[in-house]
Amino acid sequence: MTSRTAVVDLDGVLYTGDTFAVLARHRYLRSPGRALAVAANSPRLARAWCHEHRRPGVLRELAVRAVAGMPRSSYDALARELGKRMACSRRVAWDGVAVLTALCDAGWRVIVVTASEHELASAYLHGAGLGAVELIASRLDPAAGRFVLHNYGAEKVRQLELAGCPRWDLAYTDSLSDLPLLARAGRRILVNPSDAVYRRAAGRLGSEPETVRWGRR
Repeated sequence: MTSRTAVVDLDGVLYTGDTFAVLARHRYLRSPGRALAVAANSPRLARAWCHEHRRPGVLRELAVRAVAGMPRSSYDALARELGKRMACSRRVAWDGVAVLTALCDAGWRVIVVTASEHELASAYLHGAGLGAVELIASRLDPAAGRFVLHNYGAEKVRQLELAGCPRWDLAYTDSLSDLPLLARAGRRILVNPSDAVYRRAAGRLGSEPETVRWGRR
């Protein structure tokens, strides 16, 4: 019997925040020169931010600038440290952790599909007790300051296909960027959506998704 499959976003779903933003902020706070270099580009970045379709690019640039030049070993050590720390914080979405744990126990194939970086996401999931789930995440070359793979939007679908998963029974996300992910799901579930996000998702999908409210302990 073929097991059922659930795909789950991480940021805003299993963690009530942006995991890589935590890492980037950590780096900027400890590197004033790096922060000043970004500040010099703030007018350009602010203009780009005014256009919704360009915001992912702004966030990607801020992310890679935060770690550019780091040796791989140094980056991995930092990512593991911060991932474990986040898993002990008050921002863990324990309701979501409980749902995924129950799915794994019931024999589901559970895949966390995230734009966050792989080493960081893996450390967080293990720290939160979700070491049994599969992970598809962005891949970073910190020394070169670039993403080898930016697992965002429609790229998540492509990476799932490469992992032998062309369709899935259940999808959880909080983001409109994951509409391609929701479109292929048997059940489409938005986590803690605002009214605006819910309306836009329903309009683009052509049907009303389910919603859940996941909180913290």
